[in-house]
Amino acid sequence: MFHLGTGIVPPFVKMKPAPAYSVEARMAKLEGSVLLALVVGADGRPRDIQVVRTLGLGLDENAVENVRTWQFKPGTKNGAPVEVRVNEEVFFRGKRNLWDWHLVRAVFRPPPLAMRPVLVKVKFPATVDVEENASVTIAFDILPSGVPANVRVVKSSDTRWEAEVLAAVREGWRFRAGNRGKPPVVPAWFEFVRGSHSPIPAPQIPPR
Repeated sequence: MFHLGTGIVPPFVKMKPAPAYSVEARMAKLEGSVLLALVVGADGRPRDIQVVRTLGLGLDENAVENVRTWQFKPGTKNGAPVEVRVNEEVFFRGKRNLWDWHLVRAVFRPPPLAMRPVLVKVKFPATVDVEENASVTIAFDILPSGVPANVRVVKSSDTRWEAEVLAAVREGWRFRAGNRGKPPVVPAWFEFVRGSHSPIPAPQIPPR
């Protein structure tokens, strides 16, 4: 197997269908891209697909399934087809108005062997006629009842946007426990953005 470099002509994507949105991601207006590492075989078929950069709410899994259906012209070395390890991005973009609040990242940290909670209800701050990109990243705990607790700001582009994002999550975001019986408390980090992109560097998510 080869990596991209001198003497290697990279694989070329001949066909890729649009990826499917998950129900949760569509509710949350989650958009962005999932970065994948994979091997394109000498036959042009993708394999060994791994998620390098996540997006969340089911879109990572959908991205992997989507890339499995891609058709490649294989990479070559000295004119002969060879298997090559490459990175590919799968992009997700839903329908929204430019200045609507939406998510660009959703991260859960369930305990070992526990499943993450499922998003079932959302509420966003009202769209206001202010042409300004804004970003507010929050951390919170999802209780067994599905209610967010200890909701707090990790980082924001401007403190004046923080209160309405915090209020929307406290009042309107609800989850269904992923585990039956006695579900655990699950920490989560969500990045909210209004406008076309995040105007601040994404904060680092604490390790497990």
